[in-house]
Amino acid sequence: MKKLIISGLIPMMIFASCERAFSQEIKKKNIENNVQSTENPLGIRLPSEISSTETVCILLRHAEKENVGTDPDLSSTGKLRAEELKRLLGNVHIDNIYTTAYNRTRQTAIPLAESKGIVIKEYAPAATIAATQLFISNILAQNKGKVVVIIGHSNTVPEMVKVLSNNTLNVTISETQFDNVFITKNAATGSVFAVQKKFGQSTP
Repeated sequence: MKKLIISGLIPMMIFASCERAFSQEIKKKNIENNVQSTENPLGIRLPSEISSTETVCILLRHAEKENVGTDPDLSSTGKLRAEELKRLLGNVHIDNIYTTAYNRTRQTAIPLAESKGIVIKEYAPAATIAATQLFISNILAQNKGKVVVIIGHSNTVPEMVKVLSNNTLNVTISETQFDNVFITKNAATGSVFAVQKKFGQSTP
């Protein structure tokens, strides 16, 4: 009788042990997911999760600028947004950062670039859709398997997003908007993913 009781208890003990292990694994996954959403609010994938044929682009307009001169610096509000960008991407692996030669785009990128130890690469803003397509083609070709940040202007970022999203994400950025950030993922197969998010202090 004792043998029967013991033999009956063994499967129950094994089941209970497996159930505890499974429960602990679920809790661990939930904790990891919560940490990921807290530390990486944009949901950018880890380098090990990005295919060698994919490129992830993070695009945004420069932060708020002073209203003086032809090449103004960032305003105090803009400098705060630049710091917010650094915080936003603090736990995201970044391979390259691209900006135009203007003070407002470079100054938006500097806190992030310095925190990542990345040398900013300059590009000329495209004047035509054909030039935009060529620029994006070069970015994708040079950054396979990488994550890049591209900082531009209210009239150039929408065009780049349009090209990267295969015309699925058509946006406009007004002169008073500085809180948009766009994330795209392009694969060599032609598949694309594109989403628009917000960061920092809201703007009209």
